[in-house]
Amino acid sequence: MVIPGTRVSLRKSAFLLFAVASLLLVGGCASENRVLVARSFTVPATQEVLPILPFVGTLVPETFSTAVFDNCVDILNDNHAQTSIKWFSIIKDDLQEVTKALPPDHLYVSGELWSYIESSGCCSTELQVKARVRVLKAGTQEQLYEAEIPMSSFFEHDRSTLTTERSRLAMRLSSEMAAQILNVLKSRAPAPFP
Repeated sequence: MVIPGTRVSLRKSAFLLFAVASLLLVGGCASENRVLVARSFTVPATQEVLPILPFVGTLVPETFSTAVFDNCVDILNDNHAQTSIKWFSIIKDDLQEVTKALPPDHLYVSGELWSYIESSGCCSTELQVKARVRVLKAGTQEQLYEAEIPMSSFFEHDRSTLTTERSRLAMRLSSEMAAQILNVLKSRAPAPFP
């Protein structure tokens, strides 16, 4: 026996449930990089070394932050031939001293990691982190480029460990940060660079 009006209500409810589930699924997967590039951004033809400041980590495990930074610099130096830069150099000195020593039109890179979350249940864990990488002009500290990179990872406890997945996420994040830097340096290289 069908009660009048219930079939329509059930269809509407099912449709709404499907629509909400679809939006949540699409919204959850829609985390994309946000990139801003200044029109005036060009790599100076005379710049062969690009200084990189250690990434700032806010409420991020130090081992994770260190792994991301070290791997990012290694990737940049391994792939420097894609750009007009010959060497990416880690800066351990005070930023003010470094920017005074650089020609005013030269660039440097800074980065930060934040919003690191480990959400564990009985059988699985989700890891989330956000990162930002910037290219700035030494003379004015003008921001010429910024990429915001959200990243996440999910694993089941019977298939992997937190240590392994944290390391994998660090490698993925550092690879993406390096790719962002390499791509923008290549696209903004001085004219004679192929």
